[in-house]
Amino acid sequence: MLRSLTLWVILGVTLSLAAPQSGKVRSVLGDVSFKKKGKGDWASLRVGAKVQEKDVIQTEIESGVLISMPDGSTISIEENALVEFSQILMIKDSQVSEVEVKKGMLRFDAQKQKGPQSKFRFRTGTATASIRGTDGVIGVTEGGLPYGALNTGEMVMEEDGKEISVKAQQYVAFRKGQAPVVVEAKNAGDLDFIKMLSAAVDDTAKSVEDIQASAREIDAKIEKRNEDLRLQYKCRLYSVPPVISTNTVTIEALCSPGVTVTLGSETFESSGQTLRFTPSWADGAFGEKKFRMTCSVEKNTFECGNISFVYRVDRRIKFMRYDEHKCEALYATTGFNGNDGKLRVYVGDSLLRDLMLERDIAASFPLLPGVNTYRIVPENEDSSVGVIERELKCFPKTGVKIQLRNGNKAVFKKKVSQGAAVYPELEFDVVKVVNNDPSQIKSVEASVNGKPCELKMIPSESGLGYSTKLQVRRGKSTKVDIKVTMLSGEVAKESKIFEYK
Repeated sequence: MLRSLTLWVILGVTLSLAAPQSGKVRSVLGDVSFKKKGKGDWASLRVGAKVQEKDVIQTEIESGVLISMPDGSTISIEENALVEFSQILMIKDSQVSEVEVKKGMLRFDAQKQKGPQSKFRFRTGTATASIRGTDGVIGVTEGGLPYGALNTGEMVMEEDGKEISVKAQQYVAFRKGQAPVVVEAKNAGDLDFIKMLSAAVDDTAKSVEDIQASAREIDAKIEKRNEDLRLQYKCRLYSVPPVISTNTVTIEALCSPGVTVTLGSETFESSGQTLRFTPSWADGAFGEKKFRMTCSVEKNTFECGNISFVYRVDRRIKFMRYDEHKCEALYATTGFNGNDGKLRVYVGDSLLRDLMLERDIAASFPLLPGVNTYRIVPENEDSSVGVIERELKCFPKTGVKIQLRNGNKAVFKKKVSQGAAVYPELEFDVVKVVNNDPSQIKSVEASVNGKPCELKMIPSESGLGYSTKLQVRRGKSTKVDIKVTMLSGEVAKESKIFEYK
């Protein structure tokens, strides 16, 4: 029991380490180069390359690169841009990412950030933007003014200590010495919309009202263009299960031929046949996953579908076996790797163990003496999932003994006229029973010449007390045999002789 208890204490103590992660290049268009850790000469960036902390990526005119992040988020660096990946970490179930846009713009489709330390932050010169499950665009205008725009979700932008909350279908730009420009537009995250509106933002002669008027005009034109394209080029996404338990999934779509289709970090040219996308993410990046599908025709890009589901791994327990004499139960866990959570063991309604596990284990827990119902409960969103309930027995071998009261022989002397028999009490104690628990005993027997005696329990100061009334005839020796059989398999025997002279 002590060894088991020590193991539980050790397993309850864990370390939280920040592990460097990397993004992965999924597609490259045109001339894209990078500097490893921001040092050395520029080198061509290829599909499949890892993008790590401090890497700097540069795109030329009519060039771009699509990068997948560990949690399934995607970043698309557009043409004529310069971007540094300042930080990419996983801390337990939390992703920490920071990307600096030094020039140009990038599109992002960020998965909902899970974990207490999660953050996804963009820097654009003098401004920062923090997001949690959002898709849109962040960048710097030709005139060096930072801006951000969203299709869905919400983000907080900050410059010079002043924060502004950016909502879905909003474009926000920071002009030097002036209040931020806020524009409402259905296509706020459309690249063409941003390029045309950013030119107006850079024009110092234009007022906020002028920029907003331009935005309405641009938005109406792009909306008409996208509606026409959706009517002409159709796409259909097939549904997937609402809950996925693996870190990858196959998503199928059927689109009109001649369309370039992108979902997550994968891009295909549609021939009118079923397309299969297989996005993936890090093992511990749990939570809701959403993927926006875009279609491109003749350099025009528009949203043509979206899909979402939950990535969740349920923590489960496999009950292996138990030893009723060693009084321990063995079990193994699944689903705790990269998915730390609590594991509780109950006896009836009482909590026996409360552990925080950060990895799968094979371990044991001590059983309480007797027959008890144990419930092992792993922490899951659905509290009923993975729960195991078992009735377990604990009958340890303890060296049980029988202690006779008043010795192992009793002699009675009386005159003949005082009767032909006496009726003494046989009293004894069963000792070394765990907690003096009678449920540990299988049977207690007393017999005379093979004939059983009727026993009753009596108070005892040393164990479990028993007694029986005997008939001892004059001139004869009466031997009483006592046998105690334990559920542990142990057997104790004693005998006592009574004489009446």
